[in-house]
Amino acid sequence: MLDKKINETIDLLIKKIKENNLGSIKLSNKTNIIEISNNSLINSPNQNTQKLSPVNDQKSDNNSSSNLLTIDSPMVGIIYLTPKPSSPPFAKKGQKIKKGDTICLIEAMKTFNEIKSDRDCTIKTVIVKNGEAVEFGQPLFEIL
Repeated sequence: MLDKKINETIDLLIKKIKENNLGSIKLSNKTNIIEISNNSLINSPNQNTQKLSPVNDQKSDNNSSSNLLTIDSPMVGIIYLTPKPSSPPFAKKGQKIKKGDTICLIEAMKTFNEIKSDRDCTIKTVIVKNGEAVEFGQPLFEIL
């Protein structure tokens, strides 16, 4: 039987997995190893498909239309705009993107997650820098 402290830790880890849309969490010390997986996320084929958000018109250029949107981060982690340091970026300003194209990687808990576009679009602005820490819901790209 697990002691109360371990049960509380497990409950906290489950809460963190749900809040941050993580696939799994592993916690270990000298005497215990706790690993919890969120199978519903692991088995979801569209777990990293982006939700689009309207951009505030005050941030937009004068010539932009009201159909300007952002692609937001689905998780907390480090963003990589290229598959390898010497490779070209997945998506750059002015590039046309098709639904399902990988637009970046986000590393979370030593796992690289491919972030895919959920629609055909054109990249207007890359808001983040390669290797930067991103938060859940943070705008990554402005798109048309």
